[in-house]
Amino acid sequence: MTARLPALGRAHLALPVALLVGLGCLAPLAVLVIFSVFEVEDFELVPAFSGRAWAELFTTPSYWVLIGRALFYGAMTALLTGLAGYPVALALARLPAAWKGVAVVVLLTPLYTGEIVRIYAWRIVLGAEGLVNAVLEAVGLIDDPLKVLLFSPLTIGLVLLYNNLPFMVLAIWVSAEMVDRRLIEAARDLGARPISAFARVTFPLTLPGLAAGVFAVFALAAGEMLTPSLLGGTYGATAMAIIDNLFGTAFDWPLASALALALLVALFVAAVGLASLLLQTRGARAVLQRGRT
Repeated sequence: MTARLPALGRAHLALPVALLVGLGCLAPLAVLVIFSVFEVEDFELVPAFSGRAWAELFTTPSYWVLIGRALFYGAMTALLTGLAGYPVALALARLPAAWKGVAVVVLLTPLYTGEIVRIYAWRIVLGAEGLVNAVLEAVGLIDDPLKVLLFSPLTIGLVLLYNNLPFMVLAIWVSAEMVDRRLIEAARDLGARPISAFARVTFPLTLPGLAAGVFAVFALAAGEMLTPSLLGGTYGATAMAIIDNLFGTAFDWPLASALALALLVALFVAAVGLASLLLQTRGARAVLQRGRT
């Protein structure tokens, strides 16, 4: 008799992918940790156990200002995309099945072009001679172009919202598709008004998707470099731009590695904290417990 092979469960099937992802994440982190205690002599990395880079990082306030700015951009983008994307995701979840494929294509259309193309398109739209100023001047609302539309925090926030909105909508949409419509109908049959049924049924059950969207958008927006650099003007300095400069022009790899690790830890803790707050509600816990059964 031949021995039977054990049945492969979901955990076994996910193991190769988990190992690949773990290796792809842990190996670069290990390299950064090692480089952060090296020294640089004559533009060459010298293996040494030195705390120079970490000491400079912790004693230079400007680095922490940039990390704080990254956290602010991430949090504001997550908040705005959540507010704008939630009703869109609910509307998409109620579409007929035949139209959902079309909706996905339309939703992802902004991502079909490269980020540089999207950024320069926004510069054309919001510039002094751009479409927005031209329309406002044509209808007589302004006499001179509005310079605040470009190279300002407002511009950075608007473009970060535009770039990250599809990720938030997709995350909430997946969660909204899993909501059993019979629960909403039961709430209505028991006398709940539409707003009350939404607050007590729909919103708690879609919180896992909202938490996933917040986590993803926060990390993407906070780690953004091109959008603030090309559209922020004097407000465009970011921790990612400094890291790029330290790795490239300045060739201070130890300090760049230390700053990258500090930024990564700050972003991860903040993103996990925000997502965890959303998952503490009773409805979200019920969804997660049901997923484990």
